[in-house]
This record gives sequence, C-alpha cells and structure tokens, in this order.
Amino acid sequence: MSKILVVEDDASIRLNLVLMLKGEEYTVDSAEDGRAGIEHAKSFAPDLIVSDVMMPELDGFGMLEALRADSRFADTPFIFLTALNDRSSMRRGMNLGADDFLNKPFTRDELIEAVSSRLKKYESAARSLAKRLVAGNDELRRWYRQSLTGADAERPLAFAETAGMTGKMTVATVLFADIRNFTTYSERLTAGQIAELLNAYFESVCQPIVRNGGRIAKLIGDGIMVVFEARDEDGEDNHARRAIRAGLGIVLAADAFGEWFKQHFDLGGLPEFATGVGIHTGDLMEVRIGPPGAEDLTVVGDSVNVASRLEGQTKELGWPVVASAATVGMAGNLVSTGEARLLELRGRNAPIEAMEVTGIGAAEGASEAPIEVPASVRAALAENAQMTARAAKAALSETLRIITSDLARALAAGRPLQVKGYRVLSKIGEGGMSNVFLAERETDGAQVALKILNARPSTDKRLLQRFIEESALISDINHTNVVKIYDKGFTDDYAYIAMEYFTGGSLKDVIAGGLTPRQALSLLAQAAAALAEIHRLGIVHRDVKPANMMLRADGTMVLADFGIAKRFAGSMDTTAHGEFFGTPYYISPEQANGKPATERSDIYSLGIIFYEMLMNRRPFDGNSIVELISQHVRAPVPRLPEALADYQVLLDGMLAKDPAERLQNADEVLAVIDRVWTQIALRANAAQGPG
Repeated sequence: MSKILVVEDDASIRLNLVLMLKGEEYTVDSAEDGRAGIEHAKSFAPDLIVSDVMMPELDGFGMLEALRADSRFADTPFIFLTALNDRSSMRRGMNLGADDFLNKPFTRDELIEAVSSRLKKYESAARSLAKRLVAGNDELRRWYRQSLTGADAERPLAFAETAGMTGKMTVATVLFADIRNFTTYSERLTAGQIAELLNAYFESVCQPIVRNGGRIAKLIGDGIMVVFEARDEDGEDNHARRAIRAGLGIVLAADAFGEWFKQHFDLGGLPEFATGVGIHTGDLMEVRIGPPGAEDLTVVGDSVNVASRLEGQTKELGWPVVASAATVGMAGNLVSTGEARLLELRGRNAPIEAMEVTGIGAAEGASEAPIEVPASVRAALAENAQMTARAAKAALSETLRIITSDLARALAAGRPLQVKGYRVLSKIGEGGMSNVFLAERETDGAQVALKILNARPSTDKRLLQRFIEESALISDINHTNVVKIYDKGFTDDYAYIAMEYFTGGSLKDVIAGGLTPRQALSLLAQAAAALAEIHRLGIVHRDVKPANMMLRADGTMVLADFGIAKRFAGSMDTTAHGEFFGTPYYISPEQANGKPATERSDIYSLGIIFYEMLMNRRPFDGNSIVELISQHVRAPVPRLPEALADYQVLLDGMLAKDPAERLQNADEVLAVIDRVWTQIALRANAAQGPG
C-alpha cells in the first residue's frame, strides 16, 4: 500500500489525519513542522505528502521548496492543507511544485478522494511519460537518450548533464514555461490523455529550444526550465537574445499546438490553449543533489527563482513573455517590448523591472527570421488572465466569511491579534471596511500600519472584496508620493496589508495649522505627481481628500487609502451604475450625478483641496448633503482674493464643472504649476531689481 507523510503542527488535526488515512490501509508517518517533515521524508520515502501551510520552525512552502530541490522528491505528489482559498498562496504553492490544495475544514471523503486521485493520476502518468515522452520524434528521443546516458549530444538540447563541477558558478539566462490552466485540463483528462498531451506538447516546444541552444534543466509536470549559457560562437547572439527568441518560439508553438489540442480533446468552455514564459538573466550555480552514484545536476540561485516568479506573473498580467530588464538589456535593441512594470516578487526586498516581450528582429546577415507575437495570441492570453481573475474573485466570498467571523470573535473577546511577522501594538483607526493597527515588524522593529479586514458580519461583501483589490492596486505602484506597501496576504485568521506608518499626520492636520501660498503650491505639486503615477497605471483613486494625504517625517506628502480605488476599465468593477463613492466635500460633479469617476474626477477633488490649502476653508458647504452636492454641480468656480490671483488659473483648470473643460490629466496640472511658480519667481526677482 502507498506510504503517506502527514506534516501538521496541530496535534489533534495531525492525529485525525493519520487515523483517517490508516483507516484506508495507507502506511502513514507524521511530523509536527516543516523541518521535521524533511527529515521524515528522507527516512520514510513517502509516495505522497499532505502538509499544513502555516507551521513553526519551517512552513509548508519552505519544506516543499527544499523537497523539490532533492531529486528523490522532485515528483512526489504534494497536497497542501489551508484555511484560506488565497490566490497568492495557491500561486506560490503551485510555483514551488504543489499538486493540490485542500481547504480546511474538510471531510474524510474529501481527504481520501484527494489522496487517492493524486496517487492514481501521478502513478499512471509517470509510467506513461517514462515510456512515451517525445516518443514520436526520433531525433529528439536520440538527444534525450544521449544526454541521459552521458554520451555527447550532437545538438544542444539535453537534460542537465552529469559531467561538470559541483558548485560551478556562471552567468546565464533562465527560462521557465508552463501551460496555462493545466490543472483544470488534467482534472478532465485521463492519465493516458495527460501523457498524450504532454508528449505532443513537449515535442512542439522543444523545437525552438533546440534551435536556440537551450539546455533543459528540468521538466516539472507541465512546466519546463531551460538554461541558456554563453557559447564561444555566440558573438552578438548572446544567451539572453537566444532565450528571448526561444521564449517567443515557445509561445507561437503553443498557439499552433492549440489546434491539435482542440482536435484531440473535447473540453468546451475552457480558455484557449496557451503557454506563459518568464525569463531572467543573472548568476546561478550548478549543483549535484542526491545520493552518491545517483546525483542529479540542477541549477539553483536567485536567478532561477526570479525567472520562475516572472513566469507566474504571466497569468495575472496576460503577457505571453515576461522578461526582466536585465535580460532585455543584454539582448539588445532587436527586442520589441510592450508594457513595463515594477513587480514585487515574493522573496525579494526590492521590486524588479519586467517587460512584456512582443517580438525580436533578425540581426544583419543572420539566418534567423524575425519573430512577432500576433495580436490574436496576446488577446487570448489577456482573456486567459481575466478568466483566472474572475475565478479567483468567485472564491472570495467563502474566504471573506471565514476571515471576518474569526476577526469578529477576536475583537469581541478583546484578544490581541496575532499576525505572523508583526507585533500588534495598538489600534489607530477604523474605516468602512478595515481596522488599522500600529505594529512593529519583528525582523527589524520598524513601525508599520497594519490594515486588517473589518469584522462586522453585516459588512457589504462588495466592500470586503475591495479590501483584496486594494492590496493588488497598491502593489503595482512604486512612487515617492504614493504609500508604500511592505507585505500583504492572509494569516490563518485574517487578511491584512502592512504599509507605511506616518508620524507626520495628514494634510488635514497641516491645513488646520495654516499654510503659505508657496507651501500650498509645493504640496499641490506632490499630490499631482502622485495622481500622475496612479493614472499612468490605469487607477482612479475616487476619494482624494486631505485625510488621505499623509506626511512623512521629512515633509514628503503621500497619497494613501486606495480602498475604493478602481482601474479605468475592466469587467471586474464592483461599483454599480448610479452609485457614487467619495467624500461629499471633495466629490466631483460627475460623481455627484452618479456617473463613473475618471482621472479628471480626481483632479477636481485636488482642486477643492488646493482652494482649502490657500483659504483655510472649503469652497462649498451646506446645511445638508443634498445642498452641498448641489453646489458641486451648479455653483460657479470659486474666486480667490486679489492677493492670490496668480493661483486662479489652477482652480479654473481643475474645478471646471464639465470634465471635458477641465485639465485633462495630472501632467497638465503639473505643467500649469510650473508656469505659475516661474511667473511668481520672475516677478519676485524683478521687484528686487538689479544687484
């Protein structure tokens, strides 16, 4: 009977799991944390591992990463147990090589079904793949056989060769590729069909790898890791350029393979067959792993991790090929790129610049033809990403119900909150959908603001969903005048965002103390710079007000609170037609009329704040909200006194009732600020006279 290892830190759950599995006549061993789980795996040699995610000493992710680096457990089926259906955690687990997630609480039948189906599928697939992988292509089969037996391959395609020095350091380019939605496909295919699919797929995608001198380091289920190293004959056709050409070739091969897929399998209602590719250039190390005589040579290092995580980003971004700026820069100006983003990758302290690769030209005199990803393929991947997002959002409701009920009980009982990695000090605020706590980061003692999902059971589910969306929006931004997010995710009990804590208070406090016109203009410029950045990323804030503009100790103003922000477009908008969000004192006329907010709505709100900074009072007031909103819609643009006449041009441009007559974007606001500033400076110089 199959052997199963259970890793769970809760003794009662661990015992229950062991008893349920032994009741099905499995041979079972157990461990209390990830570190012990690794040791038990080495001595027990399980056929399948069931593990909790959050554990002391070493969590489930760390244990899985360590086991997958050991050739003995590279393909061992691995099931995670988790209390939350958290997309980012699931993505991290899948990137590390997890095979399935089982949500707590689960029934005995659910556990047994998950275990038995994974064992049957992987045992059968492993047997089939061992016999049939690339069986239909004689040339590829010969290269595989030569590399596996240690013979010299005539062509560069090979699994990691066993010759070479252990611990060899090199600079190379790493490529990761995998099939979008493979888990969904595999759930609807038999083991034989999975083997047939992967056999045909790898035959297709190996061709561009071979042509461009790639070396296959590892096949991981439907994924493939390829290393491109420097060659004596490279010249300008360096390893980064060859990797990009191979990555584009893989995408085109997968697109063509989609026709084969449709003809062989009737899986209607699923996204188009597609592949995502991540590429990064940097240092890596070749190491041997495994017992003497059965070593497996593989590559490890930060470059491998970055390439893997960039490939994971293709699912969300909808880009066919995501390459780091390091790779694109080394590949040279033949590479065509689309969008560029600063991406926060898990496990890295600083964001990495990544680019959408859309094509590559041919060098003069080269035999290789130019490659360009067709618009149809890019559109299919974008739709694929949107379908993934919709599926993840559909799973939020149950997740949020679990989170809010646990948080409600903790707050009602007065229990201190426990968030791994943080020491919660005190509650400092509460909003419509969240509680904010002052906390210390345990690693360095730095103070952070910990925003935790609100616990009221009656809270509108759409507002709860916005909490999740807020963290995604902020993660896209890296700008001096926009709040910094340090961490986000789920604990076993809460959803949270850890962000910058501001000791300087808010602009609301500063206005109360009075500002000079020059100070007001300086703060306006900083706020406009923040809006320019978020608008460039396609985000509308929708609640620009002094209380959401915070001040760092050095006086820098920072735009914060993206709780009701949204992207310009997209079917995922959670705002119903005819409803408005924002604060009545700062709401735009179009929002007041129930029309969608745009970037010009944010500019209107900023104009109201600028007037307030100059005059130390708001331009519009009323005895009721209806009266106040009516003034935003109908009252003329407020006039400044003669002493402040230089600034009227800014108010006229930002507070026009018709958005079409307003300054159209934050860059235009900054341009007018520059003109006003220059005009005032020149007049001051003239008044001083020569000298």
